[in-house]
Amino acid sequence: RCAGPRDGCRRRPGHSTDPGGPPGTRRAKRGLMFHLQTLELLHWDYCQRVTLPLDGNIITIAGPNGSGKTTLLDALRTLLGLECSGGRTFRTYARHANAETAWLRALVDNRPRSRQNSSRPFASSLIYADQVTLACRIERQGGDWTRRYAIVEGAVEIEQLAEKSDRDWLGIEAWRKRLEAAGLTRAIGRVLALEQGQTDRLCELSPKELLRLVFEVFGDQEVLDRYEQARSHQQQLAKEVQAAE
Repeated sequence: RCAGPRDGCRRRPGHSTDPGGPPGTRRAKRGLMFHLQTLELLHWDYCQRVTLPLDGNIITIAGPNGSGKTTLLDALRTLLGLECSGGRTFRTYARHANAETAWLRALVDNRPRSRQNSSRPFASSLIYADQVTLACRIERQGGDWTRRYAIVEGAVEIEQLAEKSDRDWLGIEAWRKRLEAAGLTRAIGRVLALEQGQTDRLCELSPKELLRLVFEVFGDQEVLDRYEQARSHQQQLAKEVQAAE
């Protein structure tokens, strides 16, 4: 390890041996993804109205083929702005309901992760309530279906959401950016997008690939990358010192 000029080790200007980040900077660690507490479906596929608790550490969905496991997962994917499985889309499920509007609604935990109020998952959206409602409204417009999204403070029912004006709703791209800022990284999105029965593909990854995926999911990939850069720089310095001796 290079301790500095006193031990005869030279440092290049602009380089740091601290894996925590570049000189003079300290990046805030990306916050963990928000925690889903409940999921409600209204006129989604053949569901009239269903509310599911999701406040456990581990949630298991079991049932025979055709019992609705994929339907539920695709509802969650649609609410989070992800693609449905098996070539389906949100339109597929909306058509089955034979209704003009379908709704997906979730309550999420927005409590601060530390003593700072800015550590709340949706602080970037200027929402500081302990509970937040995420909603997706799917409507028939002419011969097509459209979807819009909303983030609302507190626990808000679908009937109240239906009264909101158009300016309160977001398109898919703006929605994805809001959720990414709240901790839904692209790596987590890739895990959630795995098809049913394909989770065994994770076992086919090499140890290095699996470790990288874990770091990406938990938001620590940048830390790992900076550590690799610092280690590479130290190795280069060691070679230069050896050559000088």
